[in-house]
Amino acid sequence: MKKVRFSVLAVLSLLSFSCSLDYGTQDGQQKRILPEMILSDVKFTRVEKFAETASLEADTLEIFKDDDTIYGSNITFKSFDNRKVAAYGVSDFLKIDNRTSTYLLLGNTNIHSVKNGIDIFSDNLKWNDRTSQLTADTDSAVTVHKAPDKSNNAALSVTGTGFAFSALSLDYVFDGKVKAEIETKN
Repeated sequence: MKKVRFSVLAVLSLLSFSCSLDYGTQDGQQKRILPEMILSDVKFTRVEKFAETASLEADTLEIFKDDDTIYGSNITFKSFDNRKVAAYGVSDFLKIDNRTSTYLLLGNTNIHSVKNGIDIFSDNLKWNDRTSQLTADTDSAVTVHKAPDKSNNAALSVTGTGFAFSALSLDYVFDGKVKAEIETKN
């Protein structure tokens, strides 16, 4: 009984002397633009049912508690399916909005789907985790490159605007101008 009482008292005393981040006498607008926490050289792994499902590495992450967002720079990420890498990528900047389950990838971004052998390049992509959709702004150029595989000897490279990709159907469309190149061995 004494050990339990001591442990509880020790934890309570630590909590009473701990402090939160205080940025001084700033008005409400200034507090909203300052992060709750800044993390450097970040490595996160998400594990579900004892299996790794995603990983993220970043030079810097800034966490904003009030609007439940995270901003990061120099991002590397992977997603796993049945303990195998399903997709991986890099991006200069990332914004995660946990309220809407959306991820905004800005700057030099490259996503590679291992299963489909597709590379996607853009400076502006948005992933919606609820709908499993990857989209780009109507003005943003997106390049999709499909390397030749065993059943198809042709390589395909398409660049266009108005991009949308469904991870459920594995279909992608361009709603704007498109330039395509098909390279065959023959």
